[in-house]
Amino acid sequence: MGKDYYSTSDLVALGYVSERLTSMFGEPDSVDGESHWDVETVFAVERDVLAPAARVMFDAFAPEWNTRLSMQAANLSLGWPQMEQMLSRVMLRDS
Repeated sequence: MGKDYYSTSDLVALGYVSERLTSMFGEPDSVDGESHWDVETVFAVERDVLAPAARVMFDAFAPEWNTRLSMQAANLSLGWPQMEQMLSRVMLRDS
């Protein structure tokens, strides 16, 4: 990504739920009426909070690696494929 921010539409395209962005990444900056989150903030939250949580979840379900689970929590649909995608993005950035 050649820019230094993620817009709401960028994050939704990555699998995040638009109604939960502020609770995940904090208050956005507003540029021309559009919400933006700094790339470093998104990377830090994914690396330091979401990726460790996803790893715990993967360990908890290790015997069922090939099973796709749907989890519902506080009106937020958290699917196994979205967790895998986020974890891959974090691992690619770290390498």
